[in-house]
Amino acid sequence: MPGRSSSPLPRPASSLHQHEPSATAPRGDGLPVGMPATRKLSAEELSLVVLSLLAEQESYGSQLGERIERLSGGFYRPSPGVLYPVLATLSRAGHIDQTREGRRKYYHLTPAGRAYLLDQDEAARRVGTRLDFAGRKLRALYDSMSQSVDDATLALPLAQEMLGARMDLKAALHESRHLPIDRQRRIIQLLQDTAARIRAEATLTI
Repeated sequence: MPGRSSSPLPRPASSLHQHEPSATAPRGDGLPVGMPATRKLSAEELSLVVLSLLAEQESYGSQLGERIERLSGGFYRPSPGVLYPVLATLSRAGHIDQTREGRRKYYHLTPAGRAYLLDQDEAARRVGTRLDFAGRKLRALYDSMSQSVDDATLALPLAQEMLGARMDLKAALHESRHLPIDRQRRIIQLLQDTAARIRAEATLTI
């Protein structure tokens, strides 16, 4: 909606990385920084995010989810079914412990967890940079789409779907890079056909 001054997206936090590497620097899996294969993090990546956040401040479970959402500028918030198994794994590894205050269970980083996080500092920073990059991409899409939809509540889920689709396409192209030349040519034709259909859709009069 034109003229809106507020946004449902949280402003990205600066946790996990004090400095940002180049947005085109290579990732450990070969994808550029800022190009997650999907909207979800792996269990290992989420573990590093959790440890990094607990190194700054103890948190209970849902609060950790909120902090991850803020860190990523609204791009990603793990579901309880994803977050709590990661917390259980970190507890079994001795990287975190917990104390109960009323009905809430607060998680703390242990000395072993701090040592592990220090050893994994570079990987943790890469994950933080990816989340920050994705959050900024989501905000840019949301700002654009919110100007073109009649119902402002549709802009955020639409931007999330669009960003997820773009990331899935990039990941699929990355995964196909080792295919033989005949299949690469078919993929090129698919991309060209899809681009033409998108342009045709964009030129339709409403």
